Amino acid sequence: MKKIIFILSFLFGFTSLYSQKLSSNNSKAIKNFNEAIKLYENYNYLDAINKFKKAINIDPLFIEAYILTAQVYSDLNMFDSSIVYYKKTVEIDQDFFPNAYMFIAKFSYMTGKYEEAVKYQELYYNHYKLNPTQRARAKIDLNIFYDALELYKNPVPFKPINLGPNINSIYSEYSPALTIDDSTIIFTRKVPVKDKAMEQEDFYQSKKLPNGNWELAMPLLGELNTPNNEGAHTISADGKILYFTACNRSDGQGSCDIYRSYKIGNTWTKAENVKELNSVSWDSQPTLSADGKTIYFASARNGNMDIYVAHMQKNAKWSHPQPLPDNINTARSELTPFIHPDGKTLFFASDGHGGMGGYDIFYTKKINDTLWTTPQNIGYPINTHKDDAFLFVNASGKYAFFASEIENGYGAYDIYMFEFPKNIITTPVTYFKGIVVDIDGNKPIIHAIAELFSLKDASIAGKAITDIDGSFLLPLPAGEIYALNISAKNYLFYSEHIELIEAYDSLDPFVKYIYLRPIKKDQIMVLNNILFDFDQATLKPESYVELEKLYNFLVDNPNLVIEIGGHTDSIGTKDYNLILSEKRAKAVYDYLISRNINPQRLRYKGYGDTMPIADNSTEEGRKLNRRTEIKILYNN
Repeated sequence: MKKIIFILSFLFGFTSLYSQKLSSNNSKAIKNFNEAIKLYENYNYLDAINKFKKAINIDPLFIEAYILTAQVYSDLNMFDSSIVYYKKTVEIDQDFFPNAYMFIAKFSYMTGKYEEAVKYQELYYNHYKLNPTQRARAKIDLNIFYDALELYKNPVPFKPINLGPNINSIYSEYSPALTIDDSTIIFTRKVPVKDKAMEQEDFYQSKKLPNGNWELAMPLLGELNTPNNEGAHTISADGKILYFTACNRSDGQGSCDIYRSYKIGNTWTKAENVKELNSVSWDSQPTLSADGKTIYFASARNGNMDIYVAHMQKNAKWSHPQPLPDNINTARSELTPFIHPDGKTLFFASDGHGGMGGYDIFYTKKINDTLWTTPQNIGYPINTHKDDAFLFVNASGKYAFFASEIENGYGAYDIYMFEFPKNIITTPVTYFKGIVVDIDGNKPIIHAIAELFSLKDASIAGKAITDIDGSFLLPLPAGEIYALNISAKNYLFYSEHIELIEAYDSLDPFVKYIYLRPIKKDQIMVLNNILFDFDQATLKPESYVELEKLYNFLVDNPNLVIEIGGHTDSIGTKDYNLILSEKRAKAVYDYLISRNINPQRLRYKGYGDTMPIADNSTEEGRKLNRRTEIKILYNN
């Protein structure tokens, strides 16, 4: 209604329409025209169109009737029909209603006809009747249409593959999320409620089979799914924590809130409201970073739909959410954020950054905690003139997952995957998948703690707890050197050094069994992240992560007496190697003494090259032989 009032005001001013001289002198045509306006005022849109058309049939040059017919069609979202009547308007008189060019361009853009959009927007922009304000606004839209046409003329590869009947059904499936190893997918399915004429959203899960296919999806076990709706979710890298959206719950703070559930064994706990993230408004669509330390989500707390970020604090609570900067959040809407496992590439949907029309998916790269790069459109035909949102890109950056109503699917919305453009994810991410077992009995060790540290700044890059089968999963973004420590009560901790500093196009995962040794006399543990400068006994700064781990281990086990053993490769004389290895062992000893570990609990000894664990004829073997160990002497 407002649109047609705007057009009538433009054509006739704010005085009575019926006192104005129309372009038609035919009384029958005018009678039908006026009746059509009254029908429109009473929301009888189709009858109004028929009356306008009668007026046009009587007088084919009745330009006002064409204009208002076009406008009613646009109110009904019948944009192709609206374009036909606006084009007839400018054919009759190109100066009578210059805004017709603008509407033709706008509706052509909205329906994916980008060349038409540019053509008619240029005609509008160059029309002599435009005032400076109108021309400036027209230039903004013209640039948007130019950009859309450029994207359209340079399509990115896009061949979506349906995930098949074990995932998709006769119902709608959407919002896919995968664990970092691509082995498990959790998605939302909208299913009918028995004995009620309504539908509800629940979470379903499927695991990937050895042949690469998906097993039949089943509802998540436990208390997570309820008779109400659950959706718009994100899962932790290891698949054990799920954040999601629920609306209008009794414990809610706003219309929609973010909730959290934990996986214990094969079941999910009752969801809890994550109160520190939520407001009295609408909060939804969370996405969790692979290290579990940052969460992004969409919120309407300040009026617009914007993307917010919060960080996990030492008290295991999220910090107060803050909006992302203005080069991401616009005066319009930003929704469905997804942070890639690389921790720096953020995807989101927006109708405020131009693009192909409706909501488009964009990506931006994190520069630091406050700065992000200018958002870039991911391209056509991933983005179309329709609303596009909810994209998930796997850790390798090779594949993306989304939901669509593509023809010949299994139901309404189905979940698809496609090869993702190679130029967007430039830092590949792999993962460490370990199974922790007792070295004496090969039994899985439950609730062992796996911690991944960046040796660049000693920050925690990831943390996981082993499941009932002893397994854990941690993301490994390239470009870092990591220390991995696995610890469990009554066991020596495990240490591994992982270097991913090369320029990788892709990375193979680390998959291995990890054998923990019980704490008992004569057991030996290698400290793979105790590092020294070449040919020196000076501890490198990267060593302090593991030194701190060793210190905490001794604090937690106050009855232990240990020997710190230093070992070298066979390069150099035996006497020199004995001296160097002893100095290195003493450096570790001195650190522990400085942390107030009782000296009577510590011994140190240099073994030189007398106890190799690998072949000294290869560089890899010599690297393994250069090591620091601890040996349990007593466990009182």
